[in-house]
Amino acid sequence: MIDPAPHISGAPLTAPLARLGPFEVRLAETDAERRAAFRLRYEVFHREGGIDAPSMVHAEHIESDRFDPFCDHIIVIDTRARTPGDVPAVVGTYRAMRAPAPGLGWTSDAEFDLSGLFVRHPQMRFCEVGRSCVAPSYRSMRTIEALWCGLWAYACQFRIDAYFGTASFPGTDPAAHRLALDYLYHTARAPEAWAAPARGGYALGRNEGVPADRHTALRAMPPLVRGYLRVNAVFGERAFVDPGFGTTDVFVLVRFATAPAAYRRRVERVTGLRHPALR
Repeated sequence: MIDPAPHISGAPLTAPLARLGPFEVRLAETDAERRAAFRLRYEVFHREGGIDAPSMVHAEHIESDRFDPFCDHIIVIDTRARTPGDVPAVVGTYRAMRAPAPGLGWTSDAEFDLSGLFVRHPQMRFCEVGRSCVAPSYRSMRTIEALWCGLWAYACQFRIDAYFGTASFPGTDPAAHRLALDYLYHTARAPEAWAAPARGGYALGRNEGVPADRHTALRAMPPLVRGYLRVNAVFGERAFVDPGFGTTDVFVLVRFATAPAAYRRRVERVTGLRHPALR
């Protein structure tokens, strides 16, 4: 059995990170809240996505790995929904890790070489985010916005300069996502200073012609990838195929200093917080 222990590297936030309409965004603080997040991951990754990875605990219907004990788990709760007992209605989740896990390192370092990124920016406060998912009936920009309001508040609390991690496309055939991957290559490719090379993998796009039509490409992307684009994220040049988890992954990095002004004003209104780097 995998032990979904709580994050141990810092004091948790006790107040909600954000409220947006019926959604409350906060850190999971109880075993019931963490397990609800792990159950949502199981439902999305296993039941819906067909993934059968070692991190799946089928008897308990949870998805949890060895990095989870060193992460904070950001959850979106639908306050309108009725659930049994103390189980919250978790409809979206992200996990955040502000330092490499002891003896394990960073999750995404298995797919992307992060060493140069940290050497080039020794003063930056980086935080890895991942295992993001949203319940099928909640896959709208409203839910994504709630998640990002939570990520903004979390970054303000811990003075995080940049989030990084992997963004996943379903399946292990990059050709199935050629339109979307080519669009990212041509319009949102990370400059060398912010790049993290894939450890092997496939080129996102080498088409020297006109990139895919924007609307067509966006429709071909998962909602979370579209959400990254809204905050001026940049993406790695190459994708990494993860056969174990059944995804095609791209490196993604978000710097708050380059987030669009309209986005910053919106999340500042919702959370009441201004990022320290933007004061």
